[in-house]
Amino acid sequence: MTKKTFAILISILLFTFAFTFILKQYKPEITIASNLKDFPLQKSGWVGQRENVASFVVDMLNPEEIFSATYINTAGIKINLLFDYFSPQTQGGPHSPRNCLPGSGWVIDNVEKKVIVLNGRTINAGRFYLRLQESRQVMDFWYITRYGDTHNDYIYKLYLMAGSLTFKPTDVAFVRILSDNNKESLQALNEFEKVFVKEIYKHLPF
Repeated sequence: MTKKTFAILISILLFTFAFTFILKQYKPEITIASNLKDFPLQKSGWVGQRENVASFVVDMLNPEEIFSATYINTAGIKINLLFDYFSPQTQGGPHSPRNCLPGSGWVIDNVEKKVIVLNGRTINAGRFYLRLQESRQVMDFWYITRYGDTHNDYIYKLYLMAGSLTFKPTDVAFVRILSDNNKESLQALNEFEKVFVKEIYKHLPF
């Protein structure tokens, strides 16, 4: 190996080390767009009751902010909403429902794509059809990042990697909306999302 080749290799190694160090240390400050305590519990005929998330779940996820509530409409149909936010400064992160749900006893009978359009923004959500003994439920869910919205675990991780490489914030949010699996509840779920998905984005810094 010539001295010139050796010098080039050393330069590449030093550059790689420096670049990796900068990526690890660079954590832009981000503030929540609005306090989640202000998230509406009454809107368009829906009335919600905020719920406490189990402490072991909060400890496991370690979100910066988390919101959970069950809403009921005038027909008595219930919808459960949970979303959480993780800034680059937090050590936690969302857990994939593909792993958590089976661990809790739920069976995922079917998976579909669910597209939600919000002010020209296309949200690529996923929909799980769930079963636990006699209970049948439907869950719409997705991750929110600076590079886009997705229900796919691998694309979500690619978005975070792209954010790091381009020095964008690597904050992320996870949204989960749950209803019973019947005709009336599914219709109510779609109506609920038209009202409240925009509120979710208003209260997050994306």
